[in-house]
Amino acid sequence: MLSCLSAQYYSIITVPAGTKVIDKFPYSERYLYPQFTEGQVFMKTGMASDSKLNYNLLLGEIEFFQDNDTMVISRKNDITLIAVAQDTFIYKNGYLKLIHSGTVKVCLKDKIKLKDIVKKGAMGTPNRTSSVDSYKSLPLGGKIYDIISADDLEFQRTLEFFILTSSGDLIEFKKKNIMGLYPQKEDEIKEFLKSKKVKFDSQDDIIRFADFLSKL
Repeated sequence: MLSCLSAQYYSIITVPAGTKVIDKFPYSERYLYPQFTEGQVFMKTGMASDSKLNYNLLLGEIEFFQDNDTMVISRKNDITLIAVAQDTFIYKNGYLKLIHSGTVKVCLKDKIKLKDIVKKGAMGTPNRTSSVDSYKSLPLGGKIYDIISADDLEFQRTLEFFILTSSGDLIEFKKKNIMGLYPQKEDEIKEFLKSKKVKFDSQDDIIRFADFLSKL
């Protein structure tokens, strides 16, 4: 099961028509870490490899250096976990960072997404009726850097939070789902939510809530 909740902490970045996407996303905007950092990739086979790694927010890929080239990991479904800096990543239909461990595991999907396509209407007025789905043919991988659209493209960095269950499912971190996971503790959870005013798009609040759930 996989669903999402997007936080709106980040501003919209507009790539004007006729502009390469890469021109609006310098290194500091498209990578999670300020530089490639020593890390390890652990495979289900038990093998592990050391490399300098970084997470590309725009591509949703963990990249590594090979022969002075930037490469992406191809066998993603064979990954157990990736450790880079002080962070741990897993792969489930995309990379997720483990932000709370222990009995209650919480994961974060952090990515820059194409949110809207703005066509120019009559007299140059913006027309936001275009569907992002119509752009599913956009090249994937590094080729997105070289896209030059005839329309304005609006991107936004979004945060999506999930609980990772013991069976390996990802469940949207929201009140309804939490109640379903802890039906015998509904009253205690309601009291906590009432007293702490948890915002489900706040990483700090979610971690604090996960701390509480781990003690139930």
